[in-house]
Amino acid sequence: MSVAIIQGASGSLGFALARHILRNTGLKVYALTHRPSNTEADLSEKLLEDLSDRDRKGKGKDSLTVVGDVDLKDEEGLSKAARMVKEREGVDTVRLVACMAGILHPEKSLSAIDLSKSIDQFRINTLGHLLTYKHFVPLIPSKKKFESISSGSDWSEYDGEDPARGLINPKNSLCWSMSARVGSISDNNRGGWYSYRASKAATNQIIRTLDHELVVNKNSSAIAVGYHPGTVITSFTKPVIGEHATPDPDKGRFDIDQAIEKMTGVMSQVKRDDPKKWEGRCWDWKGERIEW
Repeated sequence: MSVAIIQGASGSLGFALARHILRNTGLKVYALTHRPSNTEADLSEKLLEDLSDRDRKGKGKDSLTVVGDVDLKDEEGLSKAARMVKEREGVDTVRLVACMAGILHPEKSLSAIDLSKSIDQFRINTLGHLLTYKHFVPLIPSKKKFESISSGSDWSEYDGEDPARGLINPKNSLCWSMSARVGSISDNNRGGWYSYRASKAATNQIIRTLDHELVVNKNSSAIAVGYHPGTVITSFTKPVIGEHATPDPDKGRFDIDQAIEKMTGVMSQVKRDDPKKWEGRCWDWKGERIEW
């Protein structure tokens, strides 16, 4: 129960989350990327850059495996990645599945709709998450198995401590999807961005439905939540917010480091049967619920 799956690990936020986990937890990271397999060593080197063995809370180089050719538009890549994790780590080993990949083609009017681009946004922003969960949720322990592992000797290699080191609540696993406030129907006061909005609204429905399955059918240790990070200054957002945008946390605009600090802060609070009712809902960087 010591594995973190980071889907979209070559993107800005996915990359930063993987780095954070390597630096601050004992979880082994499987970094999934759409980039070709012949670039795996390069991405691995960048993820481990400036991280000494002391910084890596896991097992040195064994704490990271980069898996290339995981194209979310082709299910076989996800299937192969899941088989790799199962063969290397076994079942009941995944603690976190973080779906970080996303694309944005903002349409300002109906005339800007491009069918191919619209479909791609659904394939990556929505169905890519669903297929990732299809293949990796079976590797997350049941609630009973989780309790057995966490109370037994399985964490002895981590000095008896939870390898997540506070990133995730010690009583649960986590399915984490990048969503967006623009996926909220009730919050849509401006229009525009038809395909992106719709893909994120659909992602919220997937999260809601997944959480029901985790409880009812699987008795899983996992909780499923969606997350809106605010506006993060990356290559993803610069075409929209401008090349010279600067951080303004009071207005929800962050650089990468600030965004990861906010994200992991919310991630650490998520737990089932909490009065806040985290499960199956979408939350923002302030830890406030985003209405559907």
